[in-house]
Parts: sequence; structure tokens; C-alpha cells
Amino acid sequence: MNRYMICLDGSQVSERAFHWLEALAMCDLTHQTEIFLFHAVDRKAVTKLELDTNPNCTRHELAEKALDEYTKSLAVNNVISHKLLIDTKESVKDVIIKEIEKNKIDMVVLGHEDKGRIERLLDGRGSVCEYLLKNVDIPITIFK
Repeated sequence: MNRYMICLDGSQVSERAFHWLEALAMCDLTHQTEIFLFHAVDRKAVTKLELDTNPNCTRHELAEKALDEYTKSLAVNNVISHKLLIDTKESVKDVIIKEIEKNKIDMVVLGHEDKGRIERLLDGRGSVCEYLLKNVDIPITIFK
């Protein structure tokens, strides 16, 4: 297993997942581990925190900056990485599955924050983790 995809969304839990995966890749003495840094820029509204901290940046620009930082960190540790920054109007869940298939990913790593039933109803989306567990045939590591 050498091709990992990590789904990043700017949350603290996805940040922890990244650092775990980075440490795992550094243990590969053959230096053949590849990490695919996935971030989808979808149609959901920009949060107040995003506007307050970066009023002059688009969501795409913020994601690009974050992926650049992750790439630099991996490069310092001699880990091969690929940025998958995707602007989409499709369901992020479907985009993740397409990228898994396209890049022949061996394992997916992602964060998961519990949402209550009402929060999910208002959001209009189910859990990405639940969807992937039902629809992919590769190992999935979920951080809470």
C-alpha cells in the first residue's frame, strides 16, 4: 500500500489526520509512498471565519495556499505528494470516488465530525465517511 489520499477541508481533525499520514509516510524507507492531497471547492457558502481571517481571498485561493503548505511539509521529509484541488458543482462524495479510481488510491484518510440529525437535515448532506464506507472497496482511516 503506497498511494494514500487524504481529504482535507481546513478542519482541525483533517489537520491531525494529515500529520498522522505524514508520519506514516516518513516511516517508508523506500520513499515510494505517495500522498494525494485532496480538497474540493464546492458550492457551499463561505463561513464567517473564512471571511474574517481572509477577506480578500476566494475559497479556491485559501485551499490552494493550504495545499501548498502541506506539499512543502511533505517535500522537506522527502515524501512524494500530488495536489488534487478540484472546483466542482458535483457532490464532493462523487468527486472523491472519481479521484480514488482515477489515481488508483490504496487507502483514504479523512476526518469526521459528528453532526446531529437536525444539522444533517439543514445541511442537506449526509456524512462523507458513511458514503465512502458504503461505496469504496479500499481501506479507509477515519479521524474524529
